Amino acid sequence: LSVFLLIILFLSSCSGLQELSVKPDSSELRIHIIDVGNADAVLVLNGDSAMLIDAGENNDGDDVANFILSQGVKSLDYAIATHPDADHIGGMDVVISRVPVKKFIMPIMPESITPTTRTYIDLLKALDSSGVEVAEAVPNSRFALGKAEFTILAPVAEFESTNNMSVVLRVDFGKRRFLFMGDAEKEEEDSLLKSGADVKADFIKIGHHGSSSSTTSEFLAAVSPKYAVISVGKNNDYGHPAKTTMDKLKNENIIVY
Repeated sequence: LSVFLLIILFLSSCSGLQELSVKPDSSELRIHIIDVGNADAVLVLNGDSAMLIDAGENNDGDDVANFILSQGVKSLDYAIATHPDADHIGGMDVVISRVPVKKFIMPIMPESITPTTRTYIDLLKALDSSGVEVAEAVPNSRFALGKAEFTILAPVAEFESTNNMSVVLRVDFGKRRFLFMGDAEKEEEDSLLKSGADVKADFIKIGHHGSSSSTTSEFLAAVSPKYAVISVGKNNDYGHPAKTTMDKLKNENIIVY
């Protein structure tokens, strides 16, 4: 497992995909960054094991489900909603209805910021009707994913921001490490460093689409990645990714996708 295969796919469209006959290979870890515009959806595969991290916006559900099925995935061992914003959970209700999920992991929001949106309610209804096991994201929880494993690192503190309540997780495969930040911003990054969490990784999915409110120099130094990916929509209205974030990555000679 000292050799790893990292596949990052930026798809112009996920629609119209045909299901493929993909031979599972436990000697490879495959990470697919699915193009859902200025949103997040990541599929992690090892052998027969599969994990989905977020599922894009409300209109992305079928595209994400089609892509999962096109990879020969019959069921998801885990589906993780990093936090309840629409650009992360919008398509999750559709995915749950089309692809069996064994375990669903999500953070528990403080009462003051618990969503009342239709998107969040649709997700809760889908979880209830599917009968999937739902678990709270508890720091230091470890789970097997084929020959890989992942560890929940955050949230380790309570914030009045859904972004800063994001599930942060690290996937380990042999000697290789992959860090997924959800929409974590500076405050959550700082809480992770103060907690002593082991965030060092070869690869990082940059928090909050490369916003200037995320990816502090201190946090980036602690991770010390070789590769970074930013899930972002072209010509988006938010100015993502921020020039300051891109400059930090460039200055550290990190390869950015």
